[in-house]
Amino acid sequence: MKEAKTPMVLSITGGGATVLKNFFSVSGVSQLVLEAIVPYHPNSLSKFLGSTQTYACNSRTARAMAMESFKRAKDIAGRSSVIGLGCTAALRTTRERRGKDRCHVCVQSRTTSRTLDMQLDQSLTRAQQENQCRQLIFVAIANTLSLETDYKGLNFNETSVEAPSLWEDLLEGNTNKTNDKKYAAVFPGSFAPFHEGHERIILLAEKKLNVRPALEISVKNVDKPPLDFVSMEERNIPTQEIVFTNAATFEEKADLFPSTTFIVGIDTLARIDEAGYYNGKRNKSKILEKFKTQNIRFLVFGRLVDGQFLTLSSITISAALLELCDEIPESDFRVDISSSEIRASEKD
Repeated sequence: MKEAKTPMVLSITGGGATVLKNFFSVSGVSQLVLEAIVPYHPNSLSKFLGSTQTYACNSRTARAMAMESFKRAKDIAGRSSVIGLGCTAALRTTRERRGKDRCHVCVQSRTTSRTLDMQLDQSLTRAQQENQCRQLIFVAIANTLSLETDYKGLNFNETSVEAPSLWEDLLEGNTNKTNDKKYAAVFPGSFAPFHEGHERIILLAEKKLNVRPALEISVKNVDKPPLDFVSMEERNIPTQEIVFTNAATFEEKADLFPSTTFIVGIDTLARIDEAGYYNGKRNKSKILEKFKTQNIRFLVFGRLVDGQFLTLSSITISAALLELCDEIPESDFRVDISSSEIRASEKD
């Protein structure tokens, strides 16, 4: 790595952390490594990623870590020509664990998200597995920076997504959405993954509003790192009109899409009505009035919440928000599945 010139921030959950010894044993490393973080405990990792959720050892977690590292690298260096690396690994252990021994590494740059996923031989010692993780980290950095390495025998899967210029501009904050079309209906969500319930919502909304809604996916979230380019590619559903934005809140979404009907679940609508969402009741009143001025409406779908299927008629919300709402009744729509449940079932 001596020939590397790009500053970086490294975040490693434990497996692979011995790579730091290699870096810090080289003189002049301070010009290369801006920061190294080892969020080993699950609570430490959640705090590092700015979330209350727990994170499994998988490629998605490595990508989130790499994006957070990239953000920190940009802040420290004051420029975008940096990289962020995330590594999460499940190494040989004496306790019972679900899934195979494995290592996931992601490197995030301004233009590229690159992931390397490797299943570890469970007959190896922990030290041998650790050495393979360390090597995988070096390979990930080298492949990103077009450098040579001596590690030729590793067996891993590599995924690399080069961002279109609009995605780069979105990550850089040079634009707030990936197109300037006007939409009469917008369906915000993460769509990770897109499932049957989403399809039914789109069809019912189209029937109700007489217009097919666009799917809006914010790359920014109030309690998570921005989406990486692999995640954006996964959500870039060919059969749907997709708009990526930087709008983490509905106030920001309304500014980007005035005179729009937003398609939301009842749980999302309840959050929109919370004063804490706006930092106080006074701000809430001002923004709800702003929604009205912007000709914003909400088409509300019921949802199973804590074992109870909630609808617009079964919750209490402020009159100012209720005035902006229309509802699809339970008799027309009920799908008791969510993207988060699907993700949970896929955890290693």
